[in-house]
Amino acid sequence: MSDFEMTPPPVARPSGPRLLPAGQGWQWIVAAFRLVREQPVTWILLALVYLVIHIGVSMIPMIGGLLPLLLSPIFAGGFILAAKKAEAGGELELSDLFAGFRDQPKPLLGVALVYLALCMVAAMVMVALALLLGGMGLMVMPAEGETPGTASMLMMLLVFGVPMFIVSMAYWFAPALVVMQGLAPIAACRASLKAGLSNWKALLICGLMLAVMLFLAMLPFFLGLLLWFPVMYVTSYTSWKAVFGE
Repeated sequence: MSDFEMTPPPVARPSGPRLLPAGQGWQWIVAAFRLVREQPVTWILLALVYLVIHIGVSMIPMIGGLLPLLLSPIFAGGFILAAKKAEAGGELELSDLFAGFRDQPKPLLGVALVYLALCMVAAMVMVALALLLGGMGLMVMPAEGETPGTASMLMMLLVFGVPMFIVSMAYWFAPALVVMQGLAPIAACRASLKAGLSNWKALLICGLMLAVMLFLAMLPFFLGLLLWFPVMYVTSYTSWKAVFGE
């Protein structure tokens, strides 16, 4: 049996996913912000160290483009476990950032590999759809210097946006399902996709609001990223709790 299918000792199996209203997507962010606000200095320190590590490994020759993607779910697991600890009233420490490396590192790495495989499949689907619709004259790529029409923009949004949104749904809950419920990578991504499809409106609102907040965070010399990163990662915990938690 491969490592990807070996399930670590389960803590709890998914009790959901629950079907939640679209407005819950914003409430997940609000709940995350409240958690971060209780220990802002430590959360910012965790985000700063994470960003330094992310930038550092991305500069490694040959593998710098891939390594941050592989490490991202492991650090996500650390942030999620830190959020659980903070919610229980615990005092956060810098070592909490690396909790994912101590708790389920192989399954979290497996989530990264599954996500990478799904991205490759999505890319092939997008290319195939673009060629098919382009051949039918339904999607015309604008020439250099030209502005695409409304119909072409909507078609490009569907062709390129929908497949990646589906892939993101398969990933969003997966790190939390691994560290909180002991699921194997493929099972975690499958359960995440099921939950995402059931709550796609809430996830869409959550994603759009995080994107707006990311844009605002980058305005004052990117300093807002130190707050945006912990809020984003803690949101993956609050959303998991709302959909799968007891």
